This record gives sequence, structure tokens and C-alpha cells, in this order.
Amino acid sequence: MRKLLITLLLLAFPAAAEEIRIELPKGTSARVEARGARMSQAGRPLEIEGSKHELSALGGALLLDGRRLEGEEPLLVEAGSDPLRVDGKPLPGRLEAWADPRGLVLINVLELEDYVAAVVASEVPRDWPAAALEAQAVAARTFAVAQKIAQGAGARAHLGASVLDQVYAGAAHPESGALRAAHATAGEVLTYGAAPIAAYFSASCGGRGETGEAAFNLAPGSTPYLVSEPDDADPARAWVARKPLAQISESLRKAGRVLSPVTSLSVSARTGSGRARTVRIDTRSGARTLTAVELRQILGYDALPSLLFEVSVEGESAVFRGRGNGHGVGLCQWGARARAQRGETYRQILAHYYPGSELRRMY
Repeated sequence: MRKLLITLLLLAFPAAAEEIRIELPKGTSARVEARGARMSQAGRPLEIEGSKHELSALGGALLLDGRRLEGEEPLLVEAGSDPLRVDGKPLPGRLEAWADPRGLVLINVLELEDYVAAVVASEVPRDWPAAALEAQAVAARTFAVAQKIAQGAGARAHLGASVLDQVYAGAAHPESGALRAAHATAGEVLTYGAAPIAAYFSASCGGRGETGEAAFNLAPGSTPYLVSEPDDADPARAWVARKPLAQISESLRKAGRVLSPVTSLSVSARTGSGRARTVRIDTRSGARTLTAVELRQILGYDALPSLLFEVSVEGESAVFRGRGNGHGVGLCQWGARARAQRGETYRQILAHYYPGSELRRMY
């Protein structure tokens, strides 16, 4: 029944442009620029002069240029003669704005293919080979479609704009390879058993991919297309990160995980791919174990580029020596680049990184 429902959902995507809803980073205010933009609330046009405006939130209320807007309906901003810009970034589509107790909520509603092109432009360099950009476009589209189905078409937002989903930094340049890659693969998604797959990707797998089960604690057998295999195409650049023990102690204390000063760290268990699964943390008051995923979250993704590392204590610092960048699941971006340079097509690249999946045209 579930497979039939998902198949019907895919078939229900119209031949016309499909939309996706992206929640922009939350803040207390945003600058909106658009010449000739149309603003409305609950279907009622707002007569607003000028092309530059400030949206803000105060006490759960939405303010436009400092004036409180009545009602709980979102403010709709549609582009006029110029594209919308939010805090200087061009955005395709339209903007919806709310205020909630946490602050200003901005939703960019845009066509799926414009979003795919923007993700490709945000995730990988524009001068990479076409096949690598096309593989990234299919992965990004598949991930977005799967999230839209999971969240429900009528959800306020289907995805965020950060690395926690897919990086979305605004419209792709009209002449960019990212836009060409989106158009060349328009409507194509990866499926497994009629459902869009969880098309995860990362910058570099460090020479060996990770399973979805190990990286995200997924149910055994739920993602058979996310496997741990050697990748001879990934350059697997080494990295070294040196973190003072006092700084690690402070970060763990703020997170409520360790209260006593840290004296040593060591990897206590690894996944099948060799990545750290758990880390033993010795303190002046005893030892405890954290998952490596949590440690990376606490110390920062930039501080620990991946979990494929060794760690030792040298003097008053912990020294992490590793390879790769990201979780290592699914498409390896640097590996895809090398495969494209070898002459592989985007279909061959996708078949390598998502074995057993099927490439289908959604519309």
C-alpha cells in the first residue's frame, strides 16, 4: 500500500513547474529588495512605497518597515520587474513571512528546478565537469522530492537552507553550469522500490563510503543503496585538527555532557568503514563515552571535518588526524568530479554511489 501511495504521489507531480518550500535562516529581521514587488496579506494588497523594506519580528508580531501587521496570515511578497533579494541574496520565486515566538520566519517558495540549480551552485564549484554537476543535480532533486513527500505537500516548509538539509544560498547565475545541469536532468529522480531514495551526499568520503545505517542510525535494511565501499576516485585529502583540551572541556561543559576538565580522548569503537562510532573521554572525575556524531556536533563540523579520524593527546591539546569531509554517505562530490574527468556519465556516477537504485523521470 505504501509503495502504491508513493508511486501515485510521483505520478501526480504535474508536467508544469513543481514548487518547493524552503525555510531561510531564522533571525529577528531581514532586508527585502524588489522593484515593483507586490505585497499582500490574506489576499489583500498592501500599498507600500519604495523597493527596499525591512521585515522584523517583535513579541510574536510581524513588522513591515517598523509597522505592525495585524492578523496571523503570512505576508506574501511577489517579485515585480526585478528578482527578489533578501539580505542581498537574489531569490527566485516568492517570499512568505511570519512571526512566531522564536523570531522571523521566511519561506522561499520557488520552482523545483530553480531550487535544484541553486543547490548545485551552492554545493559544488561552477567549473566542475558537466557530468559531476548533473549527478549532483539528480541527487539534490531526489533529496528534495523525498523531503516534500515526507513533510507533506502542504507543509509550511519542506527543507531548510543549511548544510543540515542541502545548502541553498540563493538563485543560480543564469549562465551557470549548475542551471544547465538542472535543465539537462529535469524531472529525474532516483528511486528504490518505487519510492525516492534518501539521496545523501557529502564533500569527500575519504576514500571509503559510509552506510546510511551507521551514519544516521537508520533501521537495518532501510537504505540498501547507501553502502560502504572503497572509492578510488576520491582524492581523500588528509587533515589535522588541533584542539586545546581546555577548549574541548568548555564546549562539553556548555553542552551539559562533561563537567570536569578533560584529560584525554580516544576512539573506543568504529563503524565498518573505519569511522569513529564512539569516543572515550577521560576527565579528572572519571571517564564517559560519547557518540562520535555528538562530539562532532559539539566541537563543530568545521573543527572536525569527518569521523574518519585518529585522535591522540599531545601536551595540552587533542590532535585529530583524519581524511574526508562530511558524513561520507552516498554521493562523494570530489569522487564524482574525478569520475567525470575520467569520462563517466552522470548516470554511471549515480549508479556507483547509489547501487541498486533506479533513475526515473518524474515529469
